[in-house]
Amino acid sequence: MDIRNRSAIRQAADRALAEAPGNPKRVVLVYAGASSLLALLVTLISFALSSQISNTGGLHNFGLRSMLSTGQSILPLVQMLLILCWNMGYAVCALRMARRQETQPRTLLEGFRLFGPVLRAALLQGLIYFAVAFAAMYLSSFLFMLLPVSDAFYAAMEPLMGASASLDPEALLSDAALSALSSAMLPMFFIFLVVFCVAAVPITYQYRMVSFCLADSPKPGALAAMRESRAMMRRNRIALFRLDLCFWWYYLLQVLISMLCYGDLLLPMFGVLLPWSDTVSSFVFYGVSLAAQLALYCFALNRVQVTYATAYEVLRPKPQENSVALGNIFNL
Repeated sequence: MDIRNRSAIRQAADRALAEAPGNPKRVVLVYAGASSLLALLVTLISFALSSQISNTGGLHNFGLRSMLSTGQSILPLVQMLLILCWNMGYAVCALRMARRQETQPRTLLEGFRLFGPVLRAALLQGLIYFAVAFAAMYLSSFLFMLLPVSDAFYAAMEPLMGASASLDPEALLSDAALSALSSAMLPMFFIFLVVFCVAAVPITYQYRMVSFCLADSPKPGALAAMRESRAMMRRNRIALFRLDLCFWWYYLLQVLISMLCYGDLLLPMFGVLLPWSDTVSSFVFYGVSLAAQLALYCFALNRVQVTYATAYEVLRPKPQENSVALGNIFNL
C-alpha cells in the first residue's frame, strides 16, 4: 500500500475499524465524554474562583485573593497536561484499532504512562514553533516597513514622537493615538500570519506522526519519536495533506463548532439580542458547543484517527528479517 493511494488507505482503515475487537465505539465515547466533562469542570471552577476573587476586596483578604488568583492561573495548565496525556492514550487506541488489536476504555490510560516522553515532545515542538514565530516576527516587520501599507504607521507615529519629545504622557497614552497606531499596524499582523503559516505548516507535517511513534516504541523517547516522524514524512508531507483534504468536512465542522462556542459574542454583531444575561449566554453557547463536539467525535473521530494510524503503518519502516539463501548453504 502507498501513502499516495488515499482511497486504499481509507478503505483499509474502515475494514480495520469494523473488524477491531473490543468496543471502539465505547472507547471514543469515553474519550470524548471525559474531555468534554474536564473542559466543563475547569470552566465552572474558573468561574467560581473569579466570583470569589471579586468578593475578596480589601487588604485583609490580600493573601486569599492571591491564592485564588494563583489557582485560577494554574488551572488551564493542569487541564492542558491532562488533555495531553488523554490525547496520547487515544492515539494508542487508534493504533491498536488499525492493527485489529483489542481496545478497551482502560487503554486510554496508557497516555499517562507515557507522560514524560509526551511532555518532552510537546515542549520541544513548542520551542521550535516559538523560534519560527520569533523569526517570522522580524521578517514580517521588515516586509511591513518596505511596503506602502506602512505609510499609515509612520503617520500615526509622528504625533507620538512629538509627545515623547515633550514628555507629555497624556498624549502618548490617549485612546485616539493608541487606536490609530493599532489600526496602522493591522497589516503587519496579517503579514506575520502569512509568514508564520508558510514556515510553520511544513514543520507541523514533519511531526504529525510523533504520537504514533511514541505509542509504538518499546522504549519511547521524545527526540527519537521526532526523528522517526521526520524520516517518515520526508517527501510525504504533500501526500498526507491530500489525505487531510479527504476529511475537509470534519475540519469544517470543527471550525463551526469553535465559532458556536463564541455565539454570545457573534450574535450581537448581527443585531441579535438574547433575553438573558451575558453570563448565561456564555454558558449556554459553551455547553452547546461541547455537546456538538461530543456528537462529532462519537460520529467521526474513530474513522479519522484510524485512517491516520493506517497511514502511519504504511509509512513505518518495516523490520528486515535476516535470512540465509539456500544457494549460500550449498556453497559452504
